Parts: sequence; structure tokens; C-alpha cells
Amino acid sequence: MTATLAPPPAPSAEPPRRPVLRRWRWLLLGGALPFVLVALARSTRFAEGDTYWQVTTGAEILQRGTTWLVEDDSWDAAGTPWHPNSWLYDVLVERAWALGGWAGLGWWTVLTVSAVGLAVALVGRGLGASTPVLTVVSTVAVVPLVVWLSARPQTVSYALVVLVVGLAARVLGARGVARPAAGCLALVALTALWVNLHLAALGGPAAVGAGAGLALLAGPGRALLRDRSTLPAALAALARAGAVVAGVGLGCLLSPLGTGILAAAGHTAGASVELIDEWAPLWRAKGYLVLTWAVALVSLLVLVAAWGRSARTGGTPSWLPYWVGATAALVVGGLTAARFSPMALLVALPAVAAVVPLLRPVRLPWLVSRLALALPVAVGVAVLSVAVTELPQFGRPGPLFPSAATVAAVPDGCRVLNEYDEGGLLTLLRGADGVLVSADGRNDVYGMDTLVWTEQLMRGHDGALAALEEHGVGCLLLEPDRPLVAQAVAAGWRVTARDDVRVLLVAR
Repeated sequence: MTATLAPPPAPSAEPPRRPVLRRWRWLLLGGALPFVLVALARSTRFAEGDTYWQVTTGAEILQRGTTWLVEDDSWDAAGTPWHPNSWLYDVLVERAWALGGWAGLGWWTVLTVSAVGLAVALVGRGLGASTPVLTVVSTVAVVPLVVWLSARPQTVSYALVVLVVGLAARVLGARGVARPAAGCLALVALTALWVNLHLAALGGPAAVGAGAGLALLAGPGRALLRDRSTLPAALAALARAGAVVAGVGLGCLLSPLGTGILAAAGHTAGASVELIDEWAPLWRAKGYLVLTWAVALVSLLVLVAAWGRSARTGGTPSWLPYWVGATAALVVGGLTAARFSPMALLVALPAVAAVVPLLRPVRLPWLVSRLALALPVAVGVAVLSVAVTELPQFGRPGPLFPSAATVAAVPDGCRVLNEYDEGGLLTLLRGADGVLVSADGRNDVYGMDTLVWTEQLMRGHDGALAALEEHGVGCLLLEPDRPLVAQAVAAGWRVTARDDVRVLLVAR
């Protein structure tokens, strides 16, 4: 018995070399690297005034053991009952402050902003997007998102809306009974966590419902029109979609507000739409808000184009109609309130990265392989330059806030008329000394009438100084060019501190 052996293949002249990108891909953090770099920069240029009142609110919740509070940090809204719309976030940020002070707030910012990128990367990879493409898409998208990413509960909402939409998509596509049931329970738990961190969780049912509805129409609904025998399958798909949407909706009810969540959200919206930039409808929003919405719209159009092209070849991903619907719901929401625009863009990102192969130009692999390293490097150099130069200010108030010396110069027990965004900082640093503020960013607590009245005082309307005396206000901490400052100086108020952005005056 003989056997013939085939000659071994000739060794290649050179061993195959792994592409540079593949060897260094782990540095891209699965596509989350652009968000991590932005997180480092945002933690050294701290510009979010709401964080400071959230720290004191978290401390009050822990002290009182309830989320039903009564306002006692201001002189013009004292005694107003209120419920924070981000109570769990407030408690967590207070713990960060208690454990690390300013540095704790800085690291909290790094953690929460990075979580947004990790959520995008996790969901994107689940949809089949490659790490290089995710990195390139995220680097481009992060440009209009920079202003939205900071130490505030909205940032946590950006991560959770991506996770909730992504988990709902997986449940809709799961087979059998046990996995969808477990997925629905996970949706309830995840949405419950979200709604306690931030009331923006109410955007979840809208996005998931729109996505599930479009997926039903494009899949089982269309099949039913062609073949009535598919009715049982269509009904099963309808039941599953209903269970998914119900799970997200049920999670929204699992907070101290219970069924009062809609009334609370309506109250916040009503108190914010005329005052807060991100609550403004698109037609009167500022430029950066419009830019975010426009990029979200472009992302939606990319998904629609990918759906159309894949439909012609018969290779439409099963999740694509759902993702188009979820993104479209948030884009439409951005027309009425700009705050939904970053949600729309972030929800679209994983899907956009996943459908790039469906729209692939000839040179795309070559382009992506280079941009996936070049863009993060460029962003990283810019961001790290900012972070290194501002490292001594890690987690501390940025240059738009009054200096520590100015805040320290406020007399104990003084009632202060201050600019809208800095009352939280005053309360955090001087509240224990009896200092009371006129506003701190909680427009839903103060109300439109009070905020308009204090703004008129700052503009020096007739009788402003007399009104301040009537309310026992003995300190002004305002921008130097406020008309009231000149009036107070002329009336004998003393300038006791001054910095680059604020002047402190004390009544004689």
C-alpha cells in the first residue's frame, strides 16, 4: 500500500504582516475613544452650573431620606415644595463630591461622558459595525455634541437612550419565549434606572414605540398584505412589540413620582421653554442647537438611503427599519425641543456605522483605515493640549464662574442677587454660612414670574434698589456691566470683591 504526499506549499518570501490598525485597534476602545478624549477636556473646563445645586440636593435627599423637598436655599422661592427630576443622579454626584471634592466632580465627568461613547460602541458592535468605522463616525459626530456633554444628568440620558433602544431592538429580534421575556424584564429594569437618574427617560417609549411600529409595518405588516396566511406570525410580532413598548413604559413609572411623572415632565417643560436654550423649538434655537439637529437629520437620511439600497438587493438588515423609526421619532422631537437632537444623533450613530458597508465607495476601506487613526489623533492632540494646560483646574469651576476669592468675600447670612447659573456654586460653598441666592438654574422651582422679576432688577428698572431693600437683599454678585451695578455704586453700595467676570457689592 503506497501513499503519495502532496508537496508542502512553498513558504512565502515574507511572513504576512498584521495591519497597523489591527495591532493598535484596542487603543480605539471599540470606537469610544473620541468620547473619552472629550470627557478629559470637559472635566478640566467645568462649565455646568447645575452640577453644584445637584450636589446640595443630593446631600439633602440623603439627610432627609425623601425626594419630596422644600426649597430653602433661596430668598425669593423659599418654602416652595419641589421634586428633583434627577434625584438618583443628584445623590451619585453628591457622593463624588463627598469622596473627592473638585477632583471627584472631575472624575465623575470623565466617567459619565465616557459612558456615552461606550454605549455607542457596545450597541454599534452588536449591530456589526467595525471598530475603525465606529471611531471615524464618532469623531465626526462628537464635534456638535461637545457642548452637550458635561457633568449633568442629560449626559447619563444620552448613554441610556442608546442602550434602551439597542436592547429593545435585540428583544424584538430574539427567538423563542424565554429570551424575549427576559429581555422585556431587562428593559423594565434599565428604564427604571434611567427614569430615576433623569426624567428624560420619557423619550424612551417614544423612540422604541416608533421604531417597533415601523418595523412591524415594514416586516410582518407588508408580508400580511401579500399573504394572509402570515396572520399568526404578524400577531405574534405585534404582541412582542407591544410587550417591548409596555416594558419601557412600565419602567418609566417605577420612580417616586409614579404616575405623576407626566405631570412633572409637563411642569418642567412649561417652565423651561421660554427660558432655557435647549428647550426652545428649532425655529428659534441658537446655532449650535440647529447644527446638532441638522447632523442628526443627515444621520437619519443615511439610514434611509441604506434601507433603500439594501431593499433593492434584498439584503436589508432586520433591525434597520426599527432604527430608522426610533431615530426619526427623536429627530421630530428635536423640532419642538432642541434637547432631543443629541439623543437622535447618538441613537443614529451605531446604526450609521453599521450600514456604512451598504453604502461603501470603492476607496472606503483605505480611507477608513487611515481616518480611524488620524482623526482620533488630531482630536486627541487638541483635547489633551486643553486638558494638560487646565490640569490644575481639574473639576473646578470654569472661567465663566466667579472666583473662589469672590465667593468667599460674600458676608455670612447675606441675601444675594446673583446671575442665573451661579447660585448653585454659592449654595455649595456658602450655604452653610446662611447665604441665600436669587436663582441657581432650577427654573421649575423659581417659576417664570420670579426669574423675570429678578432679571428686571438686574437691569435696574425703576425702584430696583428699593425692592432689594424691601426683601432684605444686601449683596449683589453680578456681571460688571449690569445697570443695577452702577445704580448701587451711586447709592453708596461698597465694591468688596471683583474678578474677571463678576463684581461683588455689599449694601452700606
